[in-house]
Amino acid sequence: MTANNTTEYSMPHPTTHETLEYNSTRATLKLPEYGRLVQNMIEYAITIKDKDERQLYAEAIANVMIGLNPKMKDVPDYQHKIWDHLAYIANYQLDIDYPFEITEHKGERVKPEKLSYPKGNIRFRHYGRLLERAISQLKQTADGPERDELIRLIANRMKRNLADWKGDGVQDTKVARDISFYTEGEIQPDFSIPGNELMQIGENRFRTRKNKGMF
Repeated sequence: MTANNTTEYSMPHPTTHETLEYNSTRATLKLPEYGRLVQNMIEYAITIKDKDERQLYAEAIANVMIGLNPKMKDVPDYQHKIWDHLAYIANYQLDIDYPFEITEHKGERVKPEKLSYPKGNIRFRHYGRLLERAISQLKQTADGPERDELIRLIANRMKRNLADWKGDGVQDTKVARDISFYTEGEIQPDFSIPGNELMQIGENRFRTRKNKGMF
């Protein structure tokens, strides 16, 4: 039975204490995103002796967890993850029939290692590192139809990037100058030749810079 098919169930509440409690005296939250109430309910569920009642109570808790973390619904197999989280909070001591196979995670969650960012300068950030790598590959390509086609593909991509960054009015001559700059003058394309023009790009209303006409 999945969380969506849970029978309506009136949940008993864990015993409350008359004296005030402070966070410094409470147990550490296993998954803080669900809060202490869910953790207390799960701890209470472990103590329920009747298995059928314990099962219904756990399914009701799963629904509460989904309501507290609605973004989980955007995650593939979110119900499976909810039940994994429930079992983890219970320290895998909750004896119920889980609707999914539970993967036991030993110890506390380990923070992922920081990703290393690529080093090295980018000459023109609006073109990006991938285009610069493509131009480096272009310099190593022998003259011929393959090189001409690669020049055209790169140039059209550069023109699109320029339009996204600067707005409308991007000239083919600007792209040709930048290709010449990147290749130290080795490649000097001429996109003014009839039939050799680059793609037409209309005004970009979603430009990322306000200084239209900077070049």
